[in-house]
Amino acid sequence: MRNFLKLLSLSLAAVLVASPLWSAPGGKKIKVLIVTGHDVGAHNWRATTPVERANLEKTGRFEVRVCEDYGIFESSAINKYDVIVLNYGFWHVPDPPPHAKKNLLDFVRNGKGLVGLHFSSSSFQSWREYGDLLGRRWVRGVSGHGPRLTFTVKITKPDHPIMKGISDFQVNDELYSKLQGDVPITVLASAYSDFSKKVEPLIFVLKYGKGRVARNVLGHDAAVRKNPNYQRIVARQVEWAATGKVTLP
Repeated sequence: MRNFLKLLSLSLAAVLVASPLWSAPGGKKIKVLIVTGHDVGAHNWRATTPVERANLEKTGRFEVRVCEDYGIFESSAINKYDVIVLNYGFWHVPDPPPHAKKNLLDFVRNGKGLVGLHFSSSSFQSWREYGDLLGRRWVRGVSGHGPRLTFTVKITKPDHPIMKGISDFQVNDELYSKLQGDVPITVLASAYSDFSKKVEPLIFVLKYGKGRVARNVLGHDAAVRKNPNYQRIVARQVEWAATGKVTLP
């Protein structure tokens, strides 16, 4: 009997470890499209994208697909997703054609979600509406950061659904500074930058038409993206952008 109980305990533990942290009502999951495949040399999208996908899938809340070509914006196929996650960043890739721009803007404007990670705000430098969509953008020659360092991310909106239960935390990362833009945003977390001598927004949200946009400019590499607080926040951002609510623990 003692051996049986021991075996039963081990079996139950295995089930709990393998089970997701969250179960969707009726089995319905949020459909997520991660768009990646382009970045500057300092950012290894081939390393960070699998981390982001695994982080979302382990919650049990999301059904995740990955596209390595931003040309997907030209297709109406994006409309079958609830939220798009941008995990890219580049200077010299041409702007999408007009109908692709409209597709992406309408996707969010009509009520769906968008999550912009790290350097995504550097892309399409001549496309003004893209900067407005993301709330704040990296402008070449203006925006920047100092040397990578360990700093404290301060939670500024602890009652926001994305941040509930999360305290200030430390991270070793780039601290993006002097991002540009004047559309209204709600800053959820920030840090003081020696580069700009100002408190800089690091995690924030905004409305775009009927849709929701969540930004997280942390995440220079895969090591940062394995930070438990980073992962918890990103998963909540994706859920919030898709639904306007957060049910993840």
